[in-house]
Amino acid sequence: MDTPIPASVPRLVDRLRRSSHPALIWYGQDGERVELSGRVLDNWAAKTANLWVDELDLQAGDVVALGDEVHWRSLAVALGTWTMGAALRPVDPSGGAPEPGDRAVAGLVDPRGELPALLGRVPSGARAVVLDRPALSLGYRGELPGGDALDYCAEVRSHADVYEGLEEPDPDGPALWAAGADGPLSHGALLPGAAARVSGREQAWGGAAAVHVPGRRMDAEHLLRALGVLAGGRAVVVTDRPADGTDPSWTSVLAAENAVAF
Repeated sequence: MDTPIPASVPRLVDRLRRSSHPALIWYGQDGERVELSGRVLDNWAAKTANLWVDELDLQAGDVVALGDEVHWRSLAVALGTWTMGAALRPVDPSGGAPEPGDRAVAGLVDPRGELPALLGRVPSGARAVVLDRPALSLGYRGELPGGDALDYCAEVRSHADVYEGLEEPDPDGPALWAAGADGPLSHGALLPGAAARVSGREQAWGGAAAVHVPGRRMDAEHLLRALGVLAGGRAVVVTDRPADGTDPSWTSVLAAENAVAF
């Protein structure tokens, strides 16, 4: 595929909005399969951006700490965060901690329905955001932490499908924090960085409709690879299942999706 890389994430999601083809395919350990078209993924990004602005009063340049477990909802949160000009800090949900200046701390509940330790470390001035794990969840069924925690699944659906805030993030503003890096990747460098991850691979991918981005953590590298796949016009396949050769069914999954490994 020869698809020009957009200049920013808002331009990428705007392009996704015009597509009815699959953009994100999720396989969960419990047998879930969720397919989001470009239009639906754009809707989730826009709803998330509106939720951040309307309910959390986030502004461009603010930082959202996100538990880095692989999940389709986490990728939607990342796209929504960048759409409204904020920055994302992926954090290990079990042992990591947000920074004092972070404005929101979002984490997935574990397969048993328990809240991640990350949500117990919310700094002063930030809000905890609970992401329920079941793919079609309408709301978290457990007890929310603290008095002002936000139930993402219960709240996000009521927000608009289109984000009408800033047209373009500040290209020099922070967008993505990576572990061990001296500073964040800027919004202007986000998609060029993603394009660099897929450069040289697209010819080998040939006519594949989708690309599986492997990894047990949705850290900065995982997110940049997923962005590179989306920006190149293919669907991205993500999973929390073993997809490293220990699950013999994964080869047939990729064949059924007309997908290749990254």
